Amino acid sequence: MALTRLAKNFIGTVAIAAVVGGGIYGYKTFGPHKTAGQAQSIGLTPVQSDTTVAPVSTPAPAPAQAPQIVPSKDALTSITQNGVVRISVENPSEPFYGESNGAAHGFNVEFAKLLFSQSEFGGRPIQIDTRHEVEKYSDVPKQLLLTDSDGNSTVDIAMDGLTYEDNTPAGVVYSNPYVEDFGYALIVGPDSSVRSLADLSGKTIGILKGDPDVKAFVQRMAPTATLKEVSDADPDFIAKSVDGHLVDAFVYDYPFAVDSVKNTDLKFAVTKLDGSDISYKIGIRAADQNLLFRLNSAIAKVMRTPEYADLLRKYFVSSAVETVAATGGERTYVVKVGDTLGSIAASQLGAQARWLAIQKRNNLANPNLILIGQKLVLPKA
Repeated sequence: MALTRLAKNFIGTVAIAAVVGGGIYGYKTFGPHKTAGQAQSIGLTPVQSDTTVAPVSTPAPAPAQAPQIVPSKDALTSITQNGVVRISVENPSEPFYGESNGAAHGFNVEFAKLLFSQSEFGGRPIQIDTRHEVEKYSDVPKQLLLTDSDGNSTVDIAMDGLTYEDNTPAGVVYSNPYVEDFGYALIVGPDSSVRSLADLSGKTIGILKGDPDVKAFVQRMAPTATLKEVSDADPDFIAKSVDGHLVDAFVYDYPFAVDSVKNTDLKFAVTKLDGSDISYKIGIRAADQNLLFRLNSAIAKVMRTPEYADLLRKYFVSSAVETVAATGGERTYVVKVGDTLGSIAASQLGAQARWLAIQKRNNLANPNLILIGQKLVLPKA
């Protein structure tokens, strides 16, 4: 994805704490199939009391103070010796990064805490310092190249939804993906008949202004459509474009689009368009190869944990996904503990390789995101 991104639940509350992280491991190890975990509910008995208790107000968190850093030209040395990782971020870039009352939040913040708690970074607490903010997406990796008067770096890594190739900008390289398997989503209004890019022949498709990747994708997949580039200077840029009939539909990165359609009447006609595949990576300086090695090792470990699956569900499950009920010859399957798309395809359709047909039929944004109790429509065997 390129340039600034501002604002970016199908299962509702069931989505919270339903899938076990073993599914992530199953997918990464054996192919595109994920494990769904166990949802739990806890009953609470109200406490009876004759005493009126005044409500307690919780003070807003104080803005993070700049940590004391002993300068170093090597990022890994700086991180491990100072116990701080300085992260270049775009603010806001929901749901990956944002701030509330001075406190940082978002997928990247929680992922970074898991990442830098791994043994690759010394096994001691590492403070996450996100006080290094820019307003433009393209400036996030550029901060890696800034130095102080003595030539010491001012940030250690760059995180946003970075999709750049190595040496973009020159001198910056990227880790293995820490978010993957998502793609471009097709977003429509509540009464739209559009269900695919083919339905947009001769019509107008909105895309993010200055995003060369999505522009090239839409031009390739919908050559007869007219493209309208829309700035995200207004956080409601997608809703205003679609509801205001400036465009017939909008194509946008699904992970960021989840936040954009929240609390609107917009729908995901398609959560992952055929031919699209998005991988978000962490930027570092090319000279910091030791850090790159440690990052890739730690990323692989975190992505196999239940905590990682929790983060995917927390930030990327949407209630705005359009689905179609089973029709003639199809049937419904309820996801159970231990199920994966691969195992469901093998047991119900006779071939594990048909996991993708189940994903597409149910408009699933990511094969990681199947949940206990979720009803899946099975295509004809």
